[in-house]
Amino acid sequence: MFRLSRNPVYGEEELTVRFYPTVIRRPLWMRPFTLRTALERFYVSDLRVREISREFIVERGLLRSPYKPEFPPRLNPEDYLREISGLDPIDGVEIVEWMHISAAENMVLQARLAEYNRLGSQAVGNATDPRYPGLVVEDCRIKDDRGVEVRRRGYAIAITPRGEYHVPAEGKATGVFNDLITWSSVSATMSVQWTATLIKWKSLAETPITKTVGFYRDRRGNVAPNFFVQLPTRPKLVATVRMKLSSNRDQRVQINFRDPTNYMNVLGSRSVDVASGSSEITYTVSAFPYVPPVIAEIQPENSTDTKLEEYVVI
Repeated sequence: MFRLSRNPVYGEEELTVRFYPTVIRRPLWMRPFTLRTALERFYVSDLRVREISREFIVERGLLRSPYKPEFPPRLNPEDYLREISGLDPIDGVEIVEWMHISAAENMVLQARLAEYNRLGSQAVGNATDPRYPGLVVEDCRIKDDRGVEVRRRGYAIAITPRGEYHVPAEGKATGVFNDLITWSSVSATMSVQWTATLIKWKSLAETPITKTVGFYRDRRGNVAPNFFVQLPTRPKLVATVRMKLSSNRDQRVQINFRDPTNYMNVLGSRSVDVASGSSEITYTVSAFPYVPPVIAEIQPENSTDTKLEEYVVI
């Protein structure tokens, strides 16, 4: 949120930016003076995988885009791009290539954000041309360079209240700071205009999760991670975690467990191979004097259609 304020000394107007960090809820049983010890002793076992089904159904559990509700739920913007191109072909005057790409990406993005937000959390984002009309998501934005500059330099610049980070041309990057989580990708670069996506997590969804959440992918195939608070229901020394993922092809999924007091600190990482279809992943977590809440960053491979269908701590 932006507002103009008047400088009391010089009478000049200044632009003040109000910062909205990424927040999580801390359970009442978590004691600050024991949390650091619990985080230092946090341990994740090896991940075990059980195949449930080899069938992958795109539509099951997904939400339709609020922009084009008559279109079926999709995870891949290419599916929407073909339909949009058929309805309104590029004419080089009123309709140009970047419009089709951004429209298709935004249709997928807004559906993914709606799925995440129905968990009682909040993520915001947009997919458009950072040059014109500009890509701004609350207090974060992509620098409005020309497409040719991004391509020549090799990266775009994402700007946040906590600092900048570079997004490879036609690639992706996660901007994680101590109290802020964002993600950006670049899917196409023309001479002036180009297409990019920017996502910001404002409040993180927490377990138990029993509603489907799809992982966003742009037209280039860059897949965004998602962030969840892995939260035991009560203090315990050992907890079992069960996660169900659905994928359109065999892939390796990366999971990073992050410190809830400083998102930049990675407490541990695990990777797991899942087959096309639906799989159940289980593992145990342990710590002393209790298993603490941690932030799980789940990252599927690029060019995959992936859904999280369940995530519970027992």
